[in-house]
Amino acid sequence: MGNKTVVLSMLLAVSLLFNVVAFVRLSDNEPPKAPVPAPEARTSTPAPPVVEVSPSTAAAPASLPAKDVVPATAPAKSKPPAAPNPTLTTAQNDPKVREVLQAGEQFGAFWRDLDKLFKAKTRLEEAKYSGAVTAATADFLELSDPSRAQFEEAAKSAAAAYAQARKEYDAAKQALPPKDKSNAAAYAAYQQQKDVIDARFQTQVKAAVDSLKPYLSTDNAKHQEFTMNAEKWLRNLAPKPSQP
Repeated sequence: MGNKTVVLSMLLAVSLLFNVVAFVRLSDNEPPKAPVPAPEARTSTPAPPVVEVSPSTAAAPASLPAKDVVPATAPAKSKPPAAPNPTLTTAQNDPKVREVLQAGEQFGAFWRDLDKLFKAKTRLEEAKYSGAVTAATADFLELSDPSRAQFEEAAKSAAAAYAQARKEYDAAKQALPPKDKSNAAAYAAYQQQKDVIDARFQTQVKAAVDSLKPYLSTDNAKHQEFTMNAEKWLRNLAPKPSQP
């Protein structure tokens, strides 16, 4: 019994020694591990400085070359108002020139209104129509009595004379021979007679217009405007020629 215990103890010691030797050999054969470096301290990267850009330099970044910078479009300049015509302005300072220009504008407005009355001629009685035309014209001419009443009476006579002249003219034209351009002699005779008829009619119309002039002043710009249009005025005032 005592011998067995001694032998067992010796075997355990030898086994232990064998394990120690094996562990040492394994440790000698393992390659050395690289040392783990210590972590570096993290440093914060400073933000780039903020550069204030003025409005004048904002349109052209510094990173772009000068040729790539598109210049800002300048605002369109408004055209200055045209200067008044110095010649016309100077002329209008003349009282007589100013009077003539104003009379022309006033007569144009008056005639436009009168034209409405002319177009209503066939829908009005003859006396009412002629009275309205002559009264409106006397107002425009700024006639006062007794010249106003005399002008209105002379206008009625002149209108009647114009109507009679027109009646004679139309009758004479109808009596003309045929206008045959293929016959030189016949065409010459026709043209000669027509010229006589036209001339007589113009003479009669001029006499009717001249009968109004004693009531008109050559120094009055309104009267001058009316005189230049008196023939057309009489043509519209004249009653329609009666049929024979």
